[in-house]
Parts: sequence; structure tokens; C-alpha cells
Amino acid sequence: TYGKNRIMPGLHTVKKSLKSGVRWYVYAWRGGPCIYSCNGQRPTIDQKILKMALEAKRDPAPEDTISGLIRLYKASDEYLTKRPETRRDYDYSLDKIEARFGPAILGAFDDRKMRKDVIQWRDTYKHQPRTADKVIVMLGTVLGWGLLRGLVSINIAHGIPLIYKSDRSDLIWEDEHWEAFKDAPPQLLRALQLISLTGLRLKDAVSVSWDQVFDKSIVLITSKRSGRAVIPIFPELRAWLDALPHQKGPLLLNSRGKGWTTSGLESVFQRQKPDGFDRTMHDIRGTFVTWLAIKGLTDEEISRIVGWTAKRVSEVRARYVDEARVIVSLVDRLSG
Repeated sequence: TYGKNRIMPGLHTVKKSLKSGVRWYVYAWRGGPCIYSCNGQRPTIDQKILKMALEAKRDPAPEDTISGLIRLYKASDEYLTKRPETRRDYDYSLDKIEARFGPAILGAFDDRKMRKDVIQWRDTYKHQPRTADKVIVMLGTVLGWGLLRGLVSINIAHGIPLIYKSDRSDLIWEDEHWEAFKDAPPQLLRALQLISLTGLRLKDAVSVSWDQVFDKSIVLITSKRSGRAVIPIFPELRAWLDALPHQKGPLLLNSRGKGWTTSGLESVFQRQKPDGFDRTMHDIRGTFVTWLAIKGLTDEEISRIVGWTAKRVSEVRARYVDEARVIVSLVDRLSG
């Protein structure tokens, strides 16, 4: 048996210092796959970790196969330094890639004719276009990682067109959409309101806390690109903050008084929305953009706040702000 902080012979444990603190990685062996990672204290080697180590040591895939390449990639810093939720998303696609191409030798992927087989496999997911694109992008990522290290000579997945097309950049929540949620649980309504007053992505909205709220702004590191975001606190946002029933911890709490998870909030939103409702929580960011435009901010100022391009901001402005002003002006002139 192995007690707290004891390491099984053969296991390789690595400590890394990140911006968010200390993170530990346990590898099945030195140079082998990472089987466990955690933040803070040195990990306790329990039966679950021992079982994963034994499974990893049982007939590991040859390194000159796709399975072997995936194993090497998952043991690399490029994979291990990703956020846990990002790695879970990667694993979803990597499992599908390995199920289809795992035993294939890497030499087969040096032949451009293999591109046809990859595209045919991608097309088996055409009824799930997002999944189809995810597996191709992930395959390209792994092959690109291998190309950089001389394990393959070409990346045959590079340049394969994506098939999912969706442009919601000019969609916002209008009066009828807010009306549909007027009787929503207060915990959900507060989340929708916060996004509309800050333009935060859902993942950032559920993580922002009172520690990040200052006199004139909310300052946080965003989840998408780990960039620094500074959200101005306008009077409307200040009033919203002052009305919160708590003044510490996460700004958004669920019905149990705990901080929301992204999936939990999304699940409640999906259950609450009426049939035929054609907006997402992400679309509320466009509402924030129009609100800033109405307040007189320029496209460049708005783009710096929400992380959009000035061109995208101008498209939303043209559709919802300038168009509305023209209609109001015409009504006033015709009524005069």
C-alpha cells in the first residue's frame, strides 16, 4: 500500500508552477503517458491511479502508430498545460481518432492519398457537423505536433475545409426575448443580466467574483485566450452589483447558494427557454454591444471591451442601432 504523498516505483511525478499556482502531473513512467494531474498538494497515489498506471503499462501502443503518436502528444506540455475542460474536449475527439486510425502506422499518413480516407471518415459525421470539424481539427493538431518533431513528414489534415457554418454575430436579445424569461428563476435571470451588462462569455461570467470587482471596472483573465479583460462599471452595472444579496465569492450563485458551473447554467437555461426560442446565452453579448453603441462609444472602443473586431461591431451597429434610429427619425418626421 502507498500512503499520502508516496509514489509507486516506476511512476514519474512532475511539479509545474503555473500562473494559477502549482500543478502536479503523474506519468505511468518517465517518458510515458500522463495518467493523473491535480492542483495544490502533491497527489496521493491511490488504487485508481495505480490501476491507470498498470493499464498504461500493459502493451502500450507502438510509437510509430497513430495511437502511439496520441500517447506521446498527451504526455506533452502542449496537452498537459491546457485547462481540464479543454483536455476533456480534446479527449472526446482523440478517442474517435484512435478508434478509427489507432493501429495505422505513421508512414501511411505520409502519403497524401490518405487524405481521401480521412475526409471520407470525417463525412461519416456530416449529420453532426460540429463533431466532424472537431475531429479534423484535432487530427490536424496531433499530426502538426508530430510534424514539428519529425515523426511525420506532412500534415494531411491541414487545410481540410470545415463543414459547420454558423454566423450569429449579428444576433442580439430584443424585447420579446427578455419577455420570454420574465418569470425565470432569479438565479438564472441574474446570470442573463450580468452577461448583458458586461458582454462576458458564459464561462467567464460564472467564474467572475467579488475579488475582481473594483471601483470603476471588473478586471479578469478571460478563459478563451487568457487575456486581461477590463469591463467598465457603468451606472446600470453598479446598480446590478449593489442589488446582489451577497457581497463575497462568485457574483453568480445557483439555487443552492453555490457558484454556477458552465454546464449547470446552460442546462437550466435550456430547461427554462420556451419552445421555438431562437436565441442563445452567447447572443446576449451582442445586446451589450448595441447598448454600448447607443451610449455613444465608438466601434474601436467597443471592440477593445468585448474582444471583437471593429468590423464586427460595426455590422451589429448597422443592423440594430443605426437602423432603429433611422426608423424613429422617419416616424417623427411623418408624424410632424
